[in-house]
Amino acid sequence: MISLVSLSIGSACFLVAAIGTNVSRTRGRRSAQHENPVSGLPNFEALRSQPPFASATVIAAKVVNFEDLAAFIPGDGIGKLVEQVTRRLQLASQGTILHHDLDGTFAWLVPYYQHSQIEGQLAGLAALFNAPLTIGELRVDVAIAFGVNDEFEGSNAQRLAAALVAAEKSIRTRTLWTKYAPREKDDAGWQLSFHSQLEDALTGGDIWVAFQPQYQISSRELIGVEALVRWTHPTRGPIPPDEFIVQAEKSQDIYRLTLFVMDQAIRSAAQLHAQGHNIHMSVNLSATLLDHSDLVGTIRVMLTAHHLRPELLTIEITETAQIENSSQARQTLAQLRRAGVRLSIDDYGTGQSNLEYLTEIEADEIKIDKRFVMTMRDSQRNLEVVKSTIDLAHRLGAVAVAEGIEDAPTLALLEQLGCDVGQGYLLGKPQLFSELQQNLTSSSHSRSA
Repeated sequence: MISLVSLSIGSACFLVAAIGTNVSRTRGRRSAQHENPVSGLPNFEALRSQPPFASATVIAAKVVNFEDLAAFIPGDGIGKLVEQVTRRLQLASQGTILHHDLDGTFAWLVPYYQHSQIEGQLAGLAALFNAPLTIGELRVDVAIAFGVNDEFEGSNAQRLAAALVAAEKSIRTRTLWTKYAPREKDDAGWQLSFHSQLEDALTGGDIWVAFQPQYQISSRELIGVEALVRWTHPTRGPIPPDEFIVQAEKSQDIYRLTLFVMDQAIRSAAQLHAQGHNIHMSVNLSATLLDHSDLVGTIRVMLTAHHLRPELLTIEITETAQIENSSQARQTLAQLRRAGVRLSIDDYGTGQSNLEYLTEIEADEIKIDKRFVMTMRDSQRNLEVVKSTIDLAHRLGAVAVAEGIEDAPTLALLEQLGCDVGQGYLLGKPQLFSELQQNLTSSSHSRSA
């Protein structure tokens, strides 16, 4: 009997111990699921699992250049980077719990009674991050952007997601912080259905091509046009090109969109040529597309199909910095030039382009970014940028093109500096192809008269 009781007590103790061990393991797993392994801070799952945020404001923070820093900093330096970023952010969270999710993404809650202090907190944080971080012997600059959601509706997960959307917008617009607005909900829905909406717009005619004239400055003769993509949405109205082009790049639809514009531009140039107008057609091409091995062949097919000579097509490349490390991109540019297509470096002077690129690729023209052209009469520095770019283009045997010409004094100064080609609202706004044809016809009649 005694042995049976002892056995029962022993079994019970073992069972209690086993249950305790399992509970301990479960708690450990739950703790690990709610903790970031790098920083030891609670993660976003822990934040979402809290009681409803109610009147608290959600602040999201993103390290803008985290991927670059992670690739650059050796060894366990990225953990030290996160530690220092965390320390600075905790100064602004003022006692509230800081949450750390993937990579350089953080969030915290601001109680209702601190709402009036949010702007000051973020401005103070910006000042803190103006100073570089020290990782071992390295000193690195850290850029950070914030998103704010003080809408009291929605679940914790929805409100956190809204703050993250606002932080992404801050990164795109290069602002310190952005407050999530109700319209962002519509924007998010539009982005999520972007691919299908783009297809509908391309087939339905909502996406179209405008043409902006380019003039020889010395003679005031129209010598070319630039094809510019436009989107008139049936409910959203005109969508800024920067907005939908960025979204097209994110959703991998940029190739489809570019080929549509390219085909329309080549077709229009061929029609103008058939009507006796021997002008160049310029088309923008994202450097990300230069890695497509079939790009050159596709453009050749379009030129052949529309009976346009390759030398009448100019391809403008903006993000030249992306080409440096891509042998396929450099090969594509070389193939385009061998095919007779002209190459242009767009937005020169904005930091995207570099001198090494100019030595590798023989550009036929260099376009001076409009921000320098529009301000060169008021800024000696910007005037020097314009002058040096014109001189550089000529020394390389290229044509200098100025964008953003909006008044006669600027045009006169560019002529004085020896700039070859200009475009801008003074010379002609982007217009429908039918309007361009009418203007060319009227100009021809005037000259003959």
